[in-house]
Amino acid sequence: MEFVRLKYANNKLINADIKEHREVINRYVEKEGMEYVGFIPVLFGPSGKTLEVDLIFKKPKKESKEPAKTKKG
Repeated sequence: MEFVRLKYANNKLINADIKEHREVINRYVEKEGMEYVGFIPVLFGPSGKTLEVDLIFKKPKKESKEPAKTKKG
């Protein structure tokens, strides 16, 4: 897995208008061939506003050409 940290400006008067995540997700999915898994908020401001998140990506599993093994019982 790979984590990408995004930091947002903490403006006390207005909410943040965030768009950076779209560019990062598109780059990792389209150009790097990774899968977007989700995000984890990692830093909060005093009022509870999210200031930093980690975007989570993983490399897709390569499909095996071997037949699936079955249990004999």
